[in-house]
Amino acid sequence: MTAPFVIFALPRSRTAWLSRFLSHQDWHCGHDELRHMRQLEDVRSWLSQPQTGAVETAGAPYWRLALEMRPDLRVVTVRRDPEEVAESIVRCGLSSDIDQAVRAMRRLDHKLGQIERRTGARSYRFEDLAREDTCADLFEHLLPYTHDSARWRVLDAENVQINVPALKRYVAAHRTQIERLGAIARQKSLALLASGRAHIAQGLTIGFEPLADLLRDGAALMREHMAEVGESPDNLGCKNFGLLLAHDEAGALQVTVARSNGRVFGYLVTCIGESLEAPGRIWACHTAFHASPDYPGLGLKLQRRAAEGLRDRGVYEVVMRAGVRGAGERVSALYRRIGAEPFGDYYRLQLGEAA
Repeated sequence: MTAPFVIFALPRSRTAWLSRFLSHQDWHCGHDELRHMRQLEDVRSWLSQPQTGAVETAGAPYWRLALEMRPDLRVVTVRRDPEEVAESIVRCGLSSDIDQAVRAMRRLDHKLGQIERRTGARSYRFEDLAREDTCADLFEHLLPYTHDSARWRVLDAENVQINVPALKRYVAAHRTQIERLGAIARQKSLALLASGRAHIAQGLTIGFEPLADLLRDGAALMREHMAEVGESPDNLGCKNFGLLLAHDEAGALQVTVARSNGRVFGYLVTCIGESLEAPGRIWACHTAFHASPDYPGLGLKLQRRAAEGLRDRGVYEVVMRAGVRGAGERVSALYRRIGAEPFGDYYRLQLGEAA
């Protein structure tokens, strides 16, 4: 037994004590590790560790994503009445608005119930954690050791609490990073949910469309793309779509879109213009490119269809960039498959702060 485990719970549910209780011998159980993560790669790396566990009070909404990253992850829930939790949160200073706290805890509690229904996770009641037999069952369920009554009595007498002022300072200092990862995780979780529900028809069509149609129908996939490369999906509205639409109106864009039953599964946006190297030659540059993993092999199909369209428009040369984020390495291999060759290196010098 080396696969990691996660206990999903509401705050103020003896979670800090559980992390102490379940850290034994070679095993370490963290507490609210998620707040230290900055990218999904951090979460994936953490889940790759053997003999590791965590008790998470904010992670329940992302259970699908955790299981997608680590299918053998062992999951447990701890349940406590949401109104009791909200009152405790206000008393300890984590919130000053009882109504807001109650609403937030009810939403989280709903997720805990969802985890139990969808995964069959074993569940424990907060009040039962005061009993040795309950703690012994949880201990032996998650760890490869026999419960030690003497150790439990020592730990049971301890009042293990988080440092609330320190936690509030940490969250305030890292709010932007925490919220960005939360937005990325939400988008990836929604994509997983949609993937589970989608029925993909055999009749996939790949064609050329106005950019406005892609923006209208493909926003969800674009947010998924942003999450994959580490951007907050909420930043989609900050992209310079006005300029892109103007380019499209002038005939300087080719927008290749893959659909099935009307749903957008992939896109490739290409800028087109006259070459700076030779008068009369038409040059193109691929920009935004994303293919849903729900349709394996779609990226290659998009590239080939885009190349056909560009050739028909008299394009002499296409420049393709494989970035360092997201699926950059796989994109490099894809470009080689369609016959593209490396053409120097691509560098960036940032001269100012992003707006």
